[in-house]
Order: sequence, then C-alpha cells, then structure tokens
Amino acid sequence: MKIDQIISAQKRNWSVVRKLGEGDAGEVYWMTSLLDSHPAVLKRPRHGGLFSDIQRQARQIRTEGNVLQGLGRVNFPNTCVHLRVPTLLDQNQGESILGEQTFIVLSPAAGIDLRALWQLLRAGSAYEGNLPGGADYAFFIDQWVTLGEFPEPLLVRILLGVLEMLETIHNPAAKNEQTRQLGIIWNDVKAEHLFWNPLDASLTVIDWGNSQYLKEDGATKDRQFTFVDDFSQFLDEMGRFISEISPELFKRLNWPAPRADAEWVVQEIKRIKDALTASWETLQTELRALRTQEIDLTGNPSPGLAQLDEVANLWPKLALYGELPDLAGLQMMFSRMALQMASIKNLQDFLQVCQRAAALPEPVNQLSGSGKWPLLSIIARIPTANDQERAILSSAVASGVAGDWPGMTWELFRWIGYEPLPEWWGRISHQIRSVALGLSPEALPPYGIISRSLDELLAAIVLQPITQPFGSEAATSTSPINLLKASREEILTKWIDVTPAPPNSGVAYSEFDRIANDLRSLAPDAWERIERGLAQPKAQAEIVLSAWERKEFEAAQKGLRSLLLWDPDRRRLLSADRAIGSARQWLDRVHRGAARNEPFYDFLTTVELEGRVLRNQVGAASWLDTILEALKRLRKGARSVDLTVEFPDLQNELTWLNEYRSREILSLPRSRSLTLERDLSTRLPSRPLSGLVEGRFGPGEDLVLGEPLDNWRPEAQGSSARVFAGMLRTPRARQAGRYAVKLMRPDRLEYALPLFKEETRLLAMLRDVPGISPLVECGYLKIENISEFPTDHSTLPATALCGPAVRYGAEEALNFLAAMERYTSSGWLPYLTLVERNNEYNLMRFCDSAYNHGWFLPLKESLLCTIQICTILQNAHDRNIVYRDHKILHYYWDPEVHGVEMIDWNIARHHANGLTDAEKQADLVQFGARAMHHILTGRPAAGSLPLGPNRAEEIEQAAQRYNTNWTYDDERLPKRLKEIVEQTLNQGYTQVRDLRQDLADIYERI
Repeated sequence: MKIDQIISAQKRNWSVVRKLGEGDAGEVYWMTSLLDSHPAVLKRPRHGGLFSDIQRQARQIRTEGNVLQGLGRVNFPNTCVHLRVPTLLDQNQGESILGEQTFIVLSPAAGIDLRALWQLLRAGSAYEGNLPGGADYAFFIDQWVTLGEFPEPLLVRILLGVLEMLETIHNPAAKNEQTRQLGIIWNDVKAEHLFWNPLDASLTVIDWGNSQYLKEDGATKDRQFTFVDDFSQFLDEMGRFISEISPELFKRLNWPAPRADAEWVVQEIKRIKDALTASWETLQTELRALRTQEIDLTGNPSPGLAQLDEVANLWPKLALYGELPDLAGLQMMFSRMALQMASIKNLQDFLQVCQRAAALPEPVNQLSGSGKWPLLSIIARIPTANDQERAILSSAVASGVAGDWPGMTWELFRWIGYEPLPEWWGRISHQIRSVALGLSPEALPPYGIISRSLDELLAAIVLQPITQPFGSEAATSTSPINLLKASREEILTKWIDVTPAPPNSGVAYSEFDRIANDLRSLAPDAWERIERGLAQPKAQAEIVLSAWERKEFEAAQKGLRSLLLWDPDRRRLLSADRAIGSARQWLDRVHRGAARNEPFYDFLTTVELEGRVLRNQVGAASWLDTILEALKRLRKGARSVDLTVEFPDLQNELTWLNEYRSREILSLPRSRSLTLERDLSTRLPSRPLSGLVEGRFGPGEDLVLGEPLDNWRPEAQGSSARVFAGMLRTPRARQAGRYAVKLMRPDRLEYALPLFKEETRLLAMLRDVPGISPLVECGYLKIENISEFPTDHSTLPATALCGPAVRYGAEEALNFLAAMERYTSSGWLPYLTLVERNNEYNLMRFCDSAYNHGWFLPLKESLLCTIQICTILQNAHDRNIVYRDHKILHYYWDPEVHGVEMIDWNIARHHANGLTDAEKQADLVQFGARAMHHILTGRPAAGSLPLGPNRAEEIEQAAQRYNTNWTYDDERLPKRLKEIVEQTLNQGYTQVRDLRQDLADIYERI
C-alpha cells in the first residue's frame, strides 16, 4: 500500500498513513478515517507472497475479526484492571473472498506495551522507542522514568488481569460466523501484546490472529489445541518476562518451569492466581489509602501552598500502580487556591499557584482550554500602580480562573478605559484569544487581517493600475487608489477609536458596505481573507444587535464581552456598553414624559438627541427608530393622534401621548369577596412518602420528571436550580401526584450547594406559616443520561432522565441536610419537592404593566396582595429570617385560599442571634423597590435589581435608597400611598408591622 492511498471498506473509506510492520501474520498499517480522521490499524495479507501463505494469512485475519466481534460482547471482570480488546471498526467488502484484498480495521491500543515500558524504565530519558503522545502520557512517563525498575504492584495487577481474561474467554459463549461455540483461546501470550493505559488503568490485549474457537470439551475443532495451551504459554512467556524485570517476584511466586502435563499446568495456574489475588488485595488497600489521602488534600475547601508539595509526593506512589493522579481534582484544587489568592488581592501567591498548575497536564476535555495557567501567570504580572488597580487585576484573573474569558478580557479592557492602549494589551489579548477560542498562535485579529489585506491591495493597485470604474457613481471621478486610501484610513482609524464619529460608528461591521463589491471584483483573495476574518465578529455583533432589538440590554452587554474576544481592537465597544447600560434610564425618561416644570419642546429635543447618540453608538432597533421618529415629528408639530394611527405600538413607549389614566379592569380570581384574611387551607399538601426510600426515577418509576416550569418567562429561571413538573407516588399509592421538583443545576454545584442547604432549613422553620409553599419531600437524584438534561431554553420535558433516587420525607429534612456533602461529592443532585403553583396565577400576570399593556388590578386588590405579603414577612422576621429576594415572579395568587403564596427561599437568610433594625430595614427597602412598587405601579422601582435570577451578593450590594419617578399611570394612587412607597424606598421603615398598618389604614378607607 502507498502512503495516502484510499481504502474502501464496508462502512467508510480509510487513508493509509504509514506502515507499522509485517510478519508471518501479514502486514499492519496505521490508517485514518476520511470522514472524521479517526485513527485505526489495518491488517492484511502480505503483498506478493506465496498463494498458500496469502490464504493462510487471510483466514487468520478473518478469524481475528470474528473473534474480536465476539469478544466485544464479553463482560470481563473488573477486579484489578479494566480489560479491553481492540474493536473491529471495519472490514473489506465481499466477505466471502479470501486473498490479498482481505483486511480488517481495528481500533488502536491505547497506552504502552509492557516490553516498551520495561525498555523505557531501563533506558530512562535515553529511550528512543515510540511512546504515546499527549500531555497526560508525558506526565506519566516523567513519573515512571524516575523509578528505574518495573514496579511490582503494577506487575501483580497485570498478571492477575491476564489470568482473569483467559479464564473468561475460555468459558463464556461467543459467536463466530456460523455456529455458537463455548470459548476462545488467545494462543499468543506475549508481553508486547499487553498495553497498559495509565489514563484509565486499563489493559488492552492485542493480536488475536492465532486465536481459535473451542468446542464443548475445551479443545479446538482439529484437536491440536486446548485451553491449557494458553496457560502453558502464560507460564512460559510471562515467566521469562518476570524473571527478567522482577526476579524477586519471580522467586516469591515460585514460578515453575513449563511442563507438558495439562493437569499440573492447571494446578500451577490456580496456585499462582491465588498468590496474586492475595497480594493484590493488600496492594489494593494501600492504593485506596493513597486515593483517600489524595481526596483529602485536593478536596480541602481552603488549601494552602504547603499542600502542593504533599500532593506532589503522592504522584510517584500512584505511578507504582500504573495510575495517574486525579488531574481534574488537582485542577479544581489549584482553581480554589487561585480564587482565594485573587479574592485577597495576593497576586504574588496567585502567581505561584499558576506556575505550579502550569506544570500539570490539562485534564481530558478541560473546559478552560489548554494554556490557561501560563496565560494567567502572564496577566498576573501586569504592573499596577495602586490598590484600586490591584483590585481590578485580581478580579480579572479570578474570572480567568473560573474560565470566564469574556469577563476577564472585558475587565482588563474597561480598566484601560479611554486611555491610550498600554503596550501589554495587544500581546495579552492575542494570547487570550488563542486560549479561549482555540485559535492558533499565528491567527491575526480582524484589525491585523484587514490592515494587511488593504496594504496588499494598495500595493497591487500601484503595480497594476485598474482601468475599470471603481466605487459608487458619485465617486467615479476619483481614482481607485485615492478612494482605497481614503477608505483604508477611515476604516482603520475608526476601528481603534473609542468614540468614532458616524456613520458606521455602531457595533455592526458596516464599514465595508460601500466598497465591498469593488473589493471583491478587484482583489478576490484579499476580500476573501477579510470576509473570513470578519465572519465570527459579525456573528457576535448580530447577537448583540438582536438582543438590542428585543430590549434585552443585559444580554446585549454580555454579547459585547464575547465580541471583544474575537476583536480586541474594537475600542468602540466600551462606548457601546455604556450606551446600552444607559438605555433603560433613557427609556424610563421617555415613558415618563416631560417633568412638571420642564418645557415640553425642550424635553422632546433633549431625549431625541440622547436617543440618537444611543443609535450611533450601538445601532438601529425598531423600537428606537419608532421613538426617534415620533419625537422628531412631535418637535415639528405633528399631532399625537396621527402618530398613534401610524405607529400602533407607540402608545407602549410614549404612554403620555393621550394623557389618560391607566384603566383598572383586571381582577384576582375568587369565590367570595376578598378580605385581608386568607381562608384556612382545606387541603393540606399530600405527602408522597415518609422516612427514607431508595429506588429509581424515570419512566415507569415512582418519580418522573416532566416539563420545565421555570421557562414560562426568561426571568423566571433561577441561578442555582431548574424546576420541573414531577409525578410522585409511593409503592402503595394508586395514582401519582403532581408537584414542582426543584433540581440543583449540575454545572453550578459549588454555588448552589449552600443555597439548597439554607432553603431546606428555612422551609423547615417556616412550615407552619400560611402563604409559604411547603416542602413536600426532598432527596437526591443521580442522572445517568446527564447529556439529555434540558437546556435553559428547551421546552421539552425531562421525562427521559433516569437513574437512582434517594427520597426523604419532609420530616427527614435534617437527615437530608446531613447527607448532602456525601451525595453531592459522588455526583448526586439534590432536589426539593414543593407544591406546584400555576403560572397563570403569578402576580406578574396581574400586576406588571408591560405584561398587561397598561391595565391594572383595582387599587384595593393591589393593596390586599401587598398587605398579605407583609404578614408573611412579619412571620419570617419574627423567626429572625430575612427574605431578601423580593421580586414579582416569586408571588402567586392562590384562589382556593384567597391569598398570596411566596416561593423561592434559597437566598433568604436566618440570623441565629436575631435581626438588627438595619437588616430588617434593608429587607423592607428591597420589598418596597421590587415588590410593593411593582404591584402598585406595574413596574419595579428605577435602579432596582433586574427581574431575572439574582445572587446573594448582588442583593447585598444593591442600593439602599431609591428615587420614585411617578408617571401618569400612577395618578390612580392616593397621595398618602405614594408617601408610604417613598418612605419605604428611603429606609423609612424598620418594622414590617408599621408598614402593614399604614397600608391597612388606606385599604380600610378605600
């Protein structure tokens, strides 16, 4: 076969890479799949041999393929090693033909064969043989070279594994192409046929060309071989190998010389296996102790620099067993240490951690990408002038440790601000792109690609003048070279300008629109390079502008961070970010209209100019263009009625156009007249179980997850958990009940774990408080098919998820908490089962003005909801609990009890020593800004936290005072009620009962 020759097989086509060797059994080649470059090994008869040899080799190859197919269905024991055989990937077309065209394609053996491993140990760094590539193998080999001799623990487990494999293949059934046989003999026991893979402690057994099927009596069909021949080869071949590499083990096992006595061979094999088994049991205990010590060190939540040496001392000991350290655990340990150093702004120790971590290979499928730690080492050396800059740099590298490359890049970018770019920015941003995006180190950013391409294009025009027209019709009198020079200067100068002048000053890459066709016809190669360089940045810019169009300002700002990764020279992104950040305030001012003493036309001119700045710095959006057009026409004297006819959606933006009061036509569902007192619940939540039950969840089980309950609104999803419908029952129940199952997010375990603990404790403390959704049960799920976990945007049910389940009754909450660390460290996900709330009754559907397009609940019903929430808060404060996470999405109306229900207590906090007035006051301010203000006015207070998922630290850092900006819609509110709202937003209440009483006074007078 020739190099790069294409071989067609039954399943796919294969390309010849190189010849590995040839022997009595035929030729062996290294291959790759044309479809996905998957590596493989091809075996075929030797080309040009005698016809009889070719036939013999073809039969052997065919038999090997059949044997490997059968072995692929055998369950090997897993007592000391993971036993594997090559997988039959493909074979020649026309299976009935035997000849030179016969071949099989096998998966390559992972790891190092024992003979090569022994040679490596003897030669050390001078070894010149072939070794597997990859950082993980290099790390293993470095550990092994220092040993100098073949470690006995590994040799014991390999010998025991081979014996277990031989016993397994001699006995269980395996199929050949015609009949069903009872067993197989390997018939080629050699050290070089055994490959040890340290990545997963597996032993792969190769070269099954001499294997044969056994009849019922343990002999081959031609009676030339029996299963005893495998054992005889084992005693002979492995005996010689052991006597060479480990004379002490050879002597201790009293290894016998081969004899032609089948009964004696079987007895000797049993004796040796018993000795190996006893030895391995002792060694396995020692290995477990090493792993336990490793877990204790790497799992320490607050590791110190001294522990790094302790962990490193374990690596040579693990190498004796042929195993690698827990690289993923080490990376997590280094990440925790690095985050600790960054949090206290200790960049010197942070640098040490990065340097030590950089010496380790990246774990398989490491999400943070190769080169993470060397890059963080470089960034940590950026000079800082003061504590503020040191804090910014510490925050940036902390984002890098967490793998948030867009966030890290943006913090460095924002640190530079409007100042000239420092010398280090180009070099570091280039390295961040390589690590975060997986780009080659030679890959230029868009600015470099365009600059170089335009330079080449200018040179080409100078050398070969163009006679055909260039540019738009208005520019036909301008020479191509002058027009291109002007375009080049404008494009590249604006590219690195923080606030470029319009046109083409927004996020979109519209600089080339005017000359794109001419560039394409003038220099196709240069234009193709520019298009390739702009493909990803353009896609990221479209994401930003799409979010801008939908008024998803936070998503747009997040998109800018990803865009900066692809185009670190696009300095206008800083101005775009600030513009997007101010858009909400601008819209609020547009919605409010002119202030009482502000001239109307001054208001129109001011907000129009501010809006056009937004458009220039970000880009067009239908809502923005509609508002700007309306403001311009109003400024020029257009009638509002004409504008509303032409732009029907304008009333949602300029609510003051018709100067009418918001109408109150909505109403809460009820079966009686509403009062402040809720009904006593006539239906207590059924308890699916009590005590502890172990079983499974999934289709047909007692616990089945259903459709997501938290994606009915984008803001409804939490940061630590997903919520699904759940059908639960006990073995005695005839019908399953439907509940809400709050399941911890599998990718946010470290963040979510303390929140789940706190929520469980609080629900237990508040179980008798009316208005709080009670805990029904809790437990742990181990999802076997985690890849099918629904994404945040998926509407598909989670019915297919399945696995083991441990369920606790609600009364077992403390036992559930005690077991949480043990289960979560083993891959289990905690869940809480609560009473399901109907999203149709969420208060957002009744109180949010944007949702209801200006329609409101009657004021008395709005007050009733607010007062009932105050009652629930009073009960919580009386038990030293602050709720903190106030937002409209956390409140539901329950028509059966005529009362408000509160959910989601995971960010609430219990203060065992009692609540201070300041803590109560802060809770009330957040209640006023995000709940009471929203219920009464249809919107949260300006400047309050966004409606989506909030973290505890965001609430702790939230403003403690808020200004009230009353609109025309708020004219329905009595003056006294506005005063109460203003007082709440400005720390005017420290006791819930005082606020509740003031609200109740107004309620009674209406």
